[in-house]
Amino acid sequence: MAQDETVFDELQELMLDQARKVYSEKVVDHFLRPRNHGELPNADCSTFMSGICGDTIGIYVKMDNGRIGSISFVTNGCGPTIACSSALTCLAQGRTLDEAKSLSAADIIAYLERLPIENTHCADLAVNTLRGALAKIE
Repeated sequence: MAQDETVFDELQELMLDQARKVYSEKVVDHFLRPRNHGELPNADCSTFMSGICGDTIGIYVKMDNGRIGSISFVTNGCGPTIACSSALTCLAQGRTLDEAKSLSAADIIAYLERLPIENTHCADLAVNTLRGALAKIE
């Protein structure tokens, strides 16, 4: 049994080494330790959207005095989708509706410090899902 765990740990480290060649350390960190993950009880708004690759993101928002007081996400997506969703919640936290609606995929990519072109649709999906949720508030 201990040998199986060692093999698993070695395989996981090999996969992370490969991911770090393609993704920034910040992408890997948000994938391994996503911020604001899970459903948000008593959210003022929420919505789910699916992307071109089949990933789905759900965004939950709770307002507090005209600002995003709490925000969370769920997804069935890949590592880049998890990282983009997590980054989005960090960027949106504390912003007004207008400020949050103005967030773009480019903002997420800049925050994450790098995202391969083939994964930029993950950032697009995250911001579009946020905008869809926020549209329900007005």
